[in-house]
Amino acid sequence: MSDAKKIVIPWSGIGKAFGTVSREATYQLTETDHREEYRTMCLPLLVAGDQDAIDLLKISRVYTIDGCPKKCATLSVERTGANVTMEVMVPKVLAKNTDHKPGSVRDIGPNGVLLATDIINTILEEGSD
Repeated sequence: MSDAKKIVIPWSGIGKAFGTVSREATYQLTETDHREEYRTMCLPLLVAGDQDAIDLLKISRVYTIDGCPKKCATLSVERTGANVTMEVMVPKVLAKNTDHKPGSVRDIGPNGVLLATDIINTILEEGSD
């Protein structure tokens, strides 16, 4: 499956700083140095049952970024019948880098950006082929 696409699904986390961090990590990963390798997909497409999105997930390596124990991103992917290659929990990444606590949902601040970078590094180091 090394030629398969790598798709990152962030937890939406509306109103939560960890949601903003998970989206920031996804955008950094999919829109900068790794844009040729990684892409993202809208989580509501999965919830709505969009068949094209589901079909793509089933032939891809899927990385989820969740912000709480409810694991909405991971469970949404699993409900489609697709496999999650790697699940990243924002609180676990923060526990390893406690000085990278994000600010607010509107402005995660420099520490929140560092936390997003920590998430990216986790995916690149632990989730690579």
